[in-house]
Amino acid sequence: MTDLSGNLAIFDLDYTLTKRGTWGRFVWQMVKGRPHLWIPLLVSAGTTQFRYKRGKLPRVRVKQAMMRWCMVGKPQQKMLAEAEVFAGREVPGGLRPGAIDKLNWHRECGDTIMIVSAAANIIAEAIARKLNIEYVIATDMAWDKHNCLSPEFASPNCYGPEKVKRLTAFLSENPQLKQNHTIITMYSDSYSDLEILQYCDKGVAVNPDKKLAGAADKLGFEIVDWNT
Repeated sequence: MTDLSGNLAIFDLDYTLTKRGTWGRFVWQMVKGRPHLWIPLLVSAGTTQFRYKRGKLPRVRVKQAMMRWCMVGKPQQKMLAEAEVFAGREVPGGLRPGAIDKLNWHRECGDTIMIVSAAANIIAEAIARKLNIEYVIATDMAWDKHNCLSPEFASPNCYGPEKVKRLTAFLSENPQLKQNHTIITMYSDSYSDLEILQYCDKGVAVNPDKKLAGAADKLGFEIVDWNT
């Protein structure tokens, strides 16, 4: 049984725990042996990204545009196996050194550790298993009646304010994780996580982007370098 006597440490995944983003590299893993898909994938993803940047499409549509060329219709067992392969490569060499140190520190303190990420849940959960992290909130993939990947997601994109909604709901469903004495710390690299950084008791900016670095100074977030 998990010891819940400590505090709660929440980590973003991409560029916080990991050195690089996960989604694009997972997509590449799925298509690298299928060169006939490279051009249509790039065109579809590029067009969708352009329209997202112009405010014409929601962010999740970028993921969906990439999914449709190399994942939709794949059996769940196949997708989960691919995620395990990806995590098996990512955890040994793809994490920030400081992230590993901080995970170990929280474990020594007896804290509960979570990942809250916009990443696809199969990726985040596979990485979490390798790191012995029990709790994950992410963007949930959907499976059809044949247990094959659907083109839509089963949850809203777990990005920006959605992270606060998902975390609040999760803590309501799991009240043992949030006692009166519990301090919740959130680690993130991105300004897009400003809401959840402010929602938690302590916000830590990890190798922050320019906008988050500016906000961190104003809001009193700790700023850390996890590259060494």
